[in-house]
Amino acid sequence: MRAEAPLPIYKKLIDDLRKLIDEGTYKKGDLLPSENELCKTYNTTRPTVRQALTELMNAGYITRQQGKGSIVSEPKTGTGIIVVNGFAKDAEKMINTTIIEKPEKRHWDIDFFYELSEEELMAGNIYFSRLRSVNNSPVLFERTFITNMYLPRFTVRNLQNQSLFKTLQKHYNIEIKEGEQKIWAIGADKHIAKLLNLPVGSPIVHMKRKLRTNIKNLNIYSWLYCNTAEYYLHDEF
Repeated sequence: MRAEAPLPIYKKLIDDLRKLIDEGTYKKGDLLPSENELCKTYNTTRPTVRQALTELMNAGYITRQQGKGSIVSEPKTGTGIIVVNGFAKDAEKMINTTIIEKPEKRHWDIDFFYELSEEELMAGNIYFSRLRSVNNSPVLFERTFITNMYLPRFTVRNLQNQSLFKTLQKHYNIEIKEGEQKIWAIGADKHIAKLLNLPVGSPIVHMKRKLRTNIKNLNIYSWLYCNTAEYYLHDEF
């Protein structure tokens, strides 16, 4: 039996510090050990330590102040709701995904936000929308457009409480390779406010993103509308 590869040092550092914060060894407002101290403790380099601290900062566990160091913050709960390979794994168990509009084949909108290739325009897209809730509280509405290539019977796939990425990988050998996203703060219109159970005009995060896959011209586009009052967005791709 092949032995498991050792955990990279920066990931071990993340896991160790996160555990100490979660257990209360380091409390809100406490300073973490300095970069030099962490380098000595883990027998590693400053770039490795900074990589780990940056990921902890992005996850909401710490803030970093020049001249002062890494300060423990009071993290919101990470939902991992747009994670491809993230470390907010435990929170995924609390997430419920509801289909709002079932998958259907469509033509692209004339004023589609991203520029489309000729192959994409000819293929059209498969569109669906879903609402993500955490502990029965709606936090994210997602509209998804997938280039309609090499996706037989996709419209009958069950996406209720199912990972889109895992579905594509399992049934079609399609994997996410890279992506880009654009983010705005907007006021929720009547439709979005109703879905997210918010007053009309409430501030929400709006994101448009494009994910490229291992198949040329087969891209995934998503329009996301998120209430981040209690949950932050975290993704890696």
